[in-house]
Amino acid sequence: MRLTALTLAAALAATGASAQDASQWTGFYAGFATNIISPEFDNSSTAGPLQEGTSFGAYGGYNYALGDNFVVGAEVGFGGPVSFQTNLGNPDFEFNNQLNARVRGGYAIGNALVYGSLGYQRVEYGAAAGSATADGSASGLVYGIGMEMLLTETVSVRLDYTSTHMNPEDATTLVSGPNSQIDANAVGLGVALHF
Repeated sequence: MRLTALTLAAALAATGASAQDASQWTGFYAGFATNIISPEFDNSSTAGPLQEGTSFGAYGGYNYALGDNFVVGAEVGFGGPVSFQTNLGNPDFEFNNQLNARVRGGYAIGNALVYGSLGYQRVEYGAAAGSATADGSASGLVYGIGMEMLLTETVSVRLDYTSTHMNPEDATTLVSGPNSQIDANAVGLGVALHF
Protein backbone atom coordinates (compact mmCIF):
# COMPACT_ATOMS: atom_id res chain seq x y z
CA MET A 1 0.00 0.00 0.00
CA ARG A 2 2.93 2.36 0.61
CA LEU A 3 4.03 1.89 -3.02
CA THR A 4 0.60 2.82 -4.36
CA ALA A 5 0.45 5.90 -2.13
CA LEU A 6 3.87 7.05 -3.35
CA THR A 7 2.83 6.50 -6.97
CA LEU A 8 -0.30 8.59 -6.52
CA ALA A 9 1.62 11.33 -4.73
CA ALA A 10 4.19 11.45 -7.54
CA ALA A 11 1.43 11.68 -10.13
CA LEU A 12 -0.21 14.58 -8.34
CA ALA A 13 3.09 16.40 -7.85
CA ALA A 14 4.04 16.03 -11.53
CA THR A 15 0.68 17.29 -12.75
CA GLY A 16 0.61 20.98 -13.55
CA ALA A 17 -2.31 23.24 -12.79
CA SER A 18 -2.79 24.12 -16.46
CA ALA A 19 -4.65 21.76 -18.73
CA GLN A 20 -2.85 20.12 -21.64
CA ASP A 21 -4.14 18.81 -24.96
CA ALA A 22 -5.64 15.34 -24.50
CA SER A 23 -4.35 14.22 -27.91
CA GLN A 24 -1.22 12.81 -26.21
CA TRP A 25 -3.43 9.95 -24.97
CA THR A 26 -4.85 9.01 -28.39
CA GLY A 27 -3.85 5.58 -29.68
CA PHE A 28 -3.41 1.94 -28.74
CA TYR A 29 -1.74 0.78 -25.53
CA ALA A 30 -0.90 -2.48 -23.73
CA GLY A 31 0.48 -3.19 -20.31
CA PHE A 32 0.85 -5.37 -17.24
CA ALA A 33 -0.77 -4.92 -13.82
CA THR A 34 -0.87 -6.33 -10.33
CA ASN A 35 -4.08 -6.22 -8.32
CA ILE A 36 -4.87 -6.68 -4.64
CA ILE A 37 -8.35 -8.25 -4.57
CA SER A 38 -10.76 -8.51 -1.62
CA PRO A 39 -13.71 -10.85 -2.37
CA GLU A 40 -16.81 -11.54 -0.30
CA PHE A 41 -20.03 -13.50 -0.69
CA ASP A 42 -23.51 -11.98 -0.43
CA ASN A 43 -26.62 -14.11 0.27
CA SER A 44 -24.54 -17.27 0.04
CA SER A 45 -24.21 -20.51 1.98
CA THR A 46 -20.41 -20.29 1.65
CA ALA A 47 -18.55 -19.40 4.83
CA GLY A 48 -16.33 -16.34 5.03
CA PRO A 49 -14.68 -13.99 5.39
CA LEU A 50 -11.83 -14.33 2.93
CA GLN A 51 -8.45 -12.62 3.11
CA GLU A 52 -6.99 -10.52 0.30
CA GLY A 53 -5.16 -12.07 -2.64
CA THR A 54 -2.78 -10.72 -5.27
CA SER A 55 -3.11 -11.39 -8.98
CA PHE A 56 -1.08 -10.47 -12.05
CA GLY A 57 -2.43 -9.80 -15.49
CA ALA A 58 -2.33 -7.88 -18.75
CA TYR A 59 -4.52 -5.24 -20.36
CA GLY A 60 -4.81 -3.32 -23.60
CA GLY A 61 -7.05 -0.83 -25.32
CA TYR A 62 -7.51 2.30 -27.35
CA ASN A 63 -7.94 5.94 -26.27
CA TYR A 64 -9.43 8.78 -28.27
CA ALA A 65 -9.25 12.51 -27.46
CA LEU A 66 -12.44 14.56 -27.47
CA GLY A 67 -11.50 18.21 -27.62
CA ASP A 68 -8.60 19.56 -25.60
CA ASN A 69 -9.02 17.66 -22.34
CA PHE A 70 -11.53 14.81 -22.54
CA VAL A 71 -10.49 11.24 -23.33
CA VAL A 72 -12.69 8.20 -24.04
CA GLY A 73 -11.63 4.65 -24.74
CA ALA A 74 -12.23 0.92 -24.50
CA GLU A 75 -10.10 -1.68 -22.75
CA VAL A 76 -9.91 -5.44 -22.21
CA GLY A 77 -8.01 -7.12 -19.39
CA PHE A 78 -7.03 -10.62 -18.30
CA GLY A 79 -5.92 -11.76 -14.85
CA GLY A 80 -4.22 -14.97 -13.78
CA PRO A 81 -5.11 -17.25 -10.86
CA VAL A 82 -5.33 -15.85 -7.35
CA SER A 83 -6.07 -17.76 -4.13
CA PHE A 84 -7.95 -16.46 -1.12
CA GLN A 85 -7.75 -17.89 2.39
CA THR A 86 -10.09 -17.91 5.35
CA ASN A 87 -8.89 -16.80 8.76
CA LEU A 88 -8.11 -20.46 9.42
CA GLY A 89 -5.34 -20.30 6.82
CA ASN A 90 -6.76 -22.86 4.41
CA PRO A 91 -7.04 -21.96 0.70
CA ASP A 92 -10.80 -22.21 0.19
CA PHE A 93 -11.46 -20.07 -2.88
CA GLU A 94 -9.65 -19.20 -6.11
CA PHE A 95 -10.27 -16.97 -9.12
CA ASN A 96 -9.07 -18.23 -12.50
CA ASN A 97 -9.22 -16.66 -15.96
CA GLN A 98 -10.44 -13.21 -14.94
CA LEU A 99 -11.63 -11.46 -18.10
CA ASN A 100 -13.10 -7.96 -18.28
CA ALA A 101 -14.07 -5.38 -20.88
CA ARG A 102 -14.50 -1.73 -19.89
CA VAL A 103 -15.15 1.66 -21.39
CA ARG A 104 -13.22 4.56 -19.88
CA GLY A 105 -13.84 8.27 -19.79
CA GLY A 106 -11.46 10.81 -18.31
CA TYR A 107 -10.07 14.31 -18.08
CA ALA A 108 -6.46 15.13 -18.97
CA ILE A 109 -4.58 17.44 -16.59
CA GLY A 110 -0.97 18.00 -17.58
CA ASN A 111 0.56 14.55 -18.07
CA ALA A 112 -2.13 12.87 -15.96
CA LEU A 113 -5.49 11.37 -16.84
CA VAL A 114 -8.18 11.07 -14.17
CA TYR A 115 -10.79 8.56 -15.32
CA GLY A 116 -13.82 6.48 -14.50
CA SER A 117 -14.65 3.10 -16.01
CA LEU A 118 -17.68 0.86 -16.50
CA GLY A 119 -17.89 -2.63 -17.94
CA TYR A 120 -18.40 -6.37 -17.59
CA GLN A 121 -16.27 -9.02 -15.89
CA ARG A 122 -16.33 -12.81 -15.94
CA VAL A 123 -14.29 -15.16 -13.74
CA GLU A 124 -13.92 -18.90 -13.33
CA TYR A 125 -13.50 -20.03 -9.74
CA GLY A 126 -12.84 -23.02 -7.55
CA ALA A 127 -14.40 -23.34 -4.10
CA ALA A 128 -13.96 -25.76 -1.21
CA ALA A 129 -15.93 -26.35 1.99
CA GLY A 130 -14.50 -29.18 4.06
CA SER A 131 -14.23 -32.23 1.81
CA ALA A 132 -16.62 -30.79 -0.80
CA THR A 133 -15.24 -28.92 -3.81
CA ALA A 134 -16.82 -27.27 -6.81
CA ASP A 135 -15.90 -25.23 -9.84
CA GLY A 136 -18.00 -22.58 -11.49
CA SER A 137 -18.09 -19.22 -13.16
CA ALA A 138 -19.61 -15.85 -12.36
CA SER A 139 -20.11 -12.60 -14.25
CA GLY A 140 -21.42 -9.12 -13.70
CA LEU A 141 -20.86 -5.39 -13.57
CA VAL A 142 -17.46 -3.82 -12.90
CA TYR A 143 -16.86 -0.10 -12.37
CA GLY A 144 -14.07 2.03 -11.00
CA ILE A 145 -11.98 5.18 -10.86
CA GLY A 146 -8.29 5.79 -11.40
CA MET A 147 -5.39 8.01 -12.36
CA GLU A 148 -2.84 7.39 -15.11
CA MET A 149 0.31 9.42 -15.77
CA LEU A 150 2.59 9.55 -18.78
CA LEU A 151 6.22 9.17 -17.68
CA THR A 152 7.39 9.56 -21.28
CA GLU A 153 5.56 9.90 -24.60
CA THR A 154 5.14 6.12 -24.75
CA VAL A 155 5.16 4.85 -21.13
CA SER A 156 2.51 5.40 -18.48
CA VAL A 157 1.78 4.17 -14.96
CA ARG A 158 -1.62 3.97 -13.37
CA LEU A 159 -3.35 3.36 -10.07
CA ASP A 160 -7.01 2.40 -10.03
CA TYR A 161 -9.79 1.03 -7.87
CA THR A 162 -12.52 -1.28 -9.20
CA SER A 163 -15.59 -2.88 -7.67
CA THR A 164 -17.17 -5.96 -9.23
CA HIS A 165 -20.58 -7.53 -8.49
CA MET A 166 -20.96 -10.96 -10.09
CA ASN A 167 -23.70 -13.60 -10.05
CA PRO A 168 -22.72 -17.31 -10.16
CA GLU A 169 -23.83 -18.90 -13.43
CA ASP A 170 -24.17 -22.40 -11.93
CA ALA A 171 -26.86 -22.63 -9.25
CA THR A 172 -25.42 -25.90 -7.90
CA THR A 173 -22.02 -24.54 -6.85
CA LEU A 174 -20.88 -23.94 -3.28
CA VAL A 175 -21.48 -20.22 -3.60
CA SER A 176 -25.13 -20.73 -4.45
CA GLY A 177 -28.03 -19.37 -2.48
CA PRO A 178 -31.05 -17.13 -3.01
CA ASN A 179 -29.81 -14.08 -4.92
CA SER A 180 -26.21 -15.14 -4.28
CA GLN A 181 -23.49 -12.78 -5.42
CA ILE A 182 -19.70 -12.60 -5.43
CA ASP A 183 -18.37 -9.09 -4.78
CA ALA A 184 -14.73 -8.17 -5.31
CA ASN A 185 -12.97 -4.87 -4.67
CA ALA A 186 -9.52 -4.41 -6.18
CA VAL A 187 -6.68 -1.89 -6.11
CA GLY A 188 -4.41 -2.16 -9.13
CA LEU A 189 -1.05 -0.78 -10.21
CA GLY A 190 -0.16 -0.97 -13.90
CA VAL A 191 2.51 0.02 -16.43
CA ALA A 192 1.64 0.42 -20.11
CA LEU A 193 3.35 1.04 -23.44
CA HIS A 194 1.55 3.42 -25.86
CA PHE A 195 1.79 2.98 -29.63
